[in-house]
Amino acid sequence: MWHRGDVMKALVAALGLAGLLNAAGAAEPFSAERVAWNKPAEPFHIIANVYYVGTADLSVHLIATPQGLILIDQGLPESVPLIEANIKKLGYKLSDVKLLLAGHAHFDHVGGLAALQKDTGAAIVASAGDTPFLEAGHITYGPSKPVGFAPVKVDRVVHDGETVSLGGVTLTAHLTPGHTPGDTSWTLPVRENGKTLTVLFVGSTSVGGNPLKNVPEYPGIAADYRASFAKLRSMHADVLLTEHQSVSGEIEKAARAKPGAPNPFIDASALGRNVDASEKDFDTQFAAN
Repeated sequence: MWHRGDVMKALVAALGLAGLLNAAGAAEPFSAERVAWNKPAEPFHIIANVYYVGTADLSVHLIATPQGLILIDQGLPESVPLIEANIKKLGYKLSDVKLLLAGHAHFDHVGGLAALQKDTGAAIVASAGDTPFLEAGHITYGPSKPVGFAPVKVDRVVHDGETVSLGGVTLTAHLTPGHTPGDTSWTLPVRENGKTLTVLFVGSTSVGGNPLKNVPEYPGIAADYRASFAKLRSMHADVLLTEHQSVSGEIEKAARAKPGAPNPFIDASALGRNVDASEKDFDTQFAAN
């Protein structure tokens, strides 16, 4: 006779989730999602000096400079071999990576941070709001709370409006809290066909299962979401890149890219649509919370 634990183990094995069982033999939270998010993806060029080196849905964006590489977000621990392979496919060495920028402190975006720092020797840059979570190895509220990650020491803490530069390339940090207290968006000016365009690596604006009321660990969560929606509406982006590539359709856009044709990533209306969708979902979830 099969016991419940045996059935769960068989299901986990069938889904390819080996290694994602807890001590009681049950599947860890987000086990199925991790497998789907972490399927391999080929690296591709986005615009100017910006590339995608992430997985099937976990975005990792690479910015090339004359003095080395910047990576925004670092995926899951199990994403690291895929990310590193993609960096090498673009012709770079791991030692070329000099800066690791954290978007927000959830396991699916910073789970690979410790391993990537170990393998590259790069410095870690993160916001003040999320640094305590990164250095503790877990966040203290919401559905990601039970899922830890390897803690790291943040080398540089950034605040709203501060810049990070490498090799003549400068990114500006824009705090967009709500999803986490230190959720950070980054802007980067690039040149394309003689024009200066703005690339926005937007922090997550989704509710993502977060509680929105009576959250003692984050009492200002709802107000922060609303302020971030307003802030993003005031910003301009010619190219919108998201932490889950499926939100902005990055892999699909790369498949449509053709030499000599307009760059499908350039869409100044994408940011507004993204904020509209996120705010609508927030309002629905807040009313039901």
